[in-house]
Amino acid sequence: MKAPALAAFGVALALLAAAAHAAADSGAPGYVGTADFVQHLGKNLPAGLSFRDERGRAVRIGDYLGEAPVALVFSYYRCTNLCPMQIRNLAQRIAQTSGGAADAQVIVVSIDPTDTPALADRAKHKFLDDFLPAPRTERWHFLSGAPAEIRELAESLGFSYGYDEATHQFAHPAGFVLVTADGKIARYFFGFDYTAADFGHAFDEAAAQRIASPIARLLLVCFHYDITTGRYTGRILELLRVVSTIMLLGALALAWNLRRRARAARTSEA
Repeated sequence: MKAPALAAFGVALALLAAAAHAAADSGAPGYVGTADFVQHLGKNLPAGLSFRDERGRAVRIGDYLGEAPVALVFSYYRCTNLCPMQIRNLAQRIAQTSGGAADAQVIVVSIDPTDTPALADRAKHKFLDDFLPAPRTERWHFLSGAPAEIRELAESLGFSYGYDEATHQFAHPAGFVLVTADGKIARYFFGFDYTAADFGHAFDEAAAQRIASPIARLLLVCFHYDITTGRYTGRILELLRVVSTIMLLGALALAWNLRRRARAARTSEA
């Protein structure tokens, strides 16, 4: 891709990411926080942070490290929007892999400090029972914790979220991180656009202690999304329309630029 085209595409990505970020800003009454995912590649997780798993046992993040790479997902257990889809999508991708990636451990951490181990256990069964056999679900750990621990873990991963009192929903970006066995952030996955092969390759790279390069962010925000209709509501829908318009204009500008260059090349050859 030529430099002008690459620049135009980069601008479009930046605008799309900005719109996704704006979809969860603090402009609405009763809304506190922002939703974003900033890449902290190569940084260490705070392994000493304490949580409770779905069985009510006291655990530390470090308890899941030391043997192989681990995937870490933020969610909340009363979510009816993108959280179930995000977790099931990851479960399906892992189920389609082979080798070490097929046995990857996954840590799901609730960003809602009112979530309990009982809710975590219920969510684990609800999200995974129809997608994974029982031995595989044992590799998934649904954690709940106190506000300070949740916040510190989220900040270490560059993950930010907010809460809307009017709808009792958390706004947060969809995605997860892959962490090396010694606790370094190796790779970010945003949204749903990745394959089992992508995950398997990233797992192997993380197992070899190789840290990925930053990737373009196309943030999908879990907020004001109606799972029963598959549609975003109100303000979010308006922002998605704006983003669609921006992307269309960017594509038209790119096509015009390529056509102009082709004409200039034919003229010079003549």
